[in-house]
Amino acid sequence: MSLVKKARQNLGYSLEVAAREIGISAGYLSQIESGKRQISAERAKLIAQVYNVHLDDIFTPTRYGRKELVTDEEVNT
Repeated sequence: MSLVKKARQNLGYSLEVAAREIGISAGYLSQIESGKRQISAERAKLIAQVYNVHLDDIFTPTRYGRKELVTDEEVNT
């Protein structure tokens, strides 16, 4: 069982209730719990917040996107 699912169950939330609180579909949350779907850092933080747990307790960062260099000139245009 994934730690995400366990955190949800520890709150007594059904998949549907938790998904509604997070603002996603129950199917999407199920895919997250089963590891079939990766999510953004922002969504992971939101799930941890809704479940009242630390992000690092239920998620492991597994991918990162590259950052673009933005020059002062670009920022001021």
